[in-house]
Amino acid sequence: MYPIESVEALNDEVTRMVVRAPDIARKIRPGQFIMLRIDEVGERIPLTMNDCDPEAGTVTIVFQAVGATTMRLATLKAGDALRDFVGPLGNPTELEGARRACVIGGGLGTAIAYPQAKWLHEHGCEVDVITGFRTADLVLLEDEVAAVASRSIVMTDDGSNGNKGVVTEPLKRWIEEGAGYDLVLAVGPVIMMKFVAKTTEPYGIRTLVSLNPLMIDGTGMCGGCRVKVGDEYLHACVDGPDFDGHLVDFDDAMRRGVMYQGYEGSARTAMAKRLASEARDCDVAAGLRAAEEGGARRGAKGRITLDAATEAQLAAMEPEKAAKVRAALEAKAAREAAAAAAEAEQTGADRFGHDGKGE
Repeated sequence: MYPIESVEALNDEVTRMVVRAPDIARKIRPGQFIMLRIDEVGERIPLTMNDCDPEAGTVTIVFQAVGATTMRLATLKAGDALRDFVGPLGNPTELEGARRACVIGGGLGTAIAYPQAKWLHEHGCEVDVITGFRTADLVLLEDEVAAVASRSIVMTDDGSNGNKGVVTEPLKRWIEEGAGYDLVLAVGPVIMMKFVAKTTEPYGIRTLVSLNPLMIDGTGMCGGCRVKVGDEYLHACVDGPDFDGHLVDFDDAMRRGVMYQGYEGSARTAMAKRLASEARDCDVAAGLRAAEEGGARRGAKGRITLDAATEAQLAAMEPEKAAKVRAALEAKAAREAAAAAAEAEQTGADRFGHDGKGE
């Protein structure tokens, strides 16, 4: 098992998670990924490393809750553990020798692009960073990126941060101003990487893109992550995940990327229902505990006192169903009692100060 050290919501959609995995932390490099399973019946999913701390023995992953497994992953907390956490997989990004680079991250791709920019900065490369998001509320790792960039800019689709546009606009402008890049690295939506490659191609700038197709085992056996590069098909898991952006068939990658949308949508819907059901169960359990502790409106047997009509309805039900209905009613009563107690406590606090001590 791999203990979760910390969990942090970076925005409404994205979570940063630190996992204890000492062997991986000592070996993983920017661009490489891990395969994880939440439990013994869970599916395997690939997530690229966002950061690592070899001394602490931890690996940091950043993910968006868009699929069934990532939705469930986002419900875990510090102290929980993952069943499997395998890596490092894939090849490290070939960053050696770059002296002037531009690193581009689109949306969640910023979390993957960040360790590349950090490595380049730490090895004496002058790095510009461009990131792009739908809106300012979704911007990720702005401070971390700024700390490793010679200059950086955040673009938003709606202009809510003051910079409306796409990532290729500042890229083209900086190239034409004489930035002299010997490397451009793009990580993000396939369509974004396609147009980054188109932008750099006329200038002959070495351009790497990080591809994240459907992946099952991460070791080259399943063939699910095939990508067309030049005139051959390669496996993103063992040949990549980084490829020459001027050779990748992005249109083929986009077609393959939507092949299972129907299944993925069904899985998301099923997981959303499952999580909602679990939340209701937790709510009922918490209500029962609170009701038992409070003892409010209870009879001799520890149950809430119901009116005669309701008791008659419960008596007419199947025992199992009656128990569930009674539990729901007890939970509701407990929530009302807790709310009343909290209101009373707040009233007292307002009298004497926020901490109740008159300070």
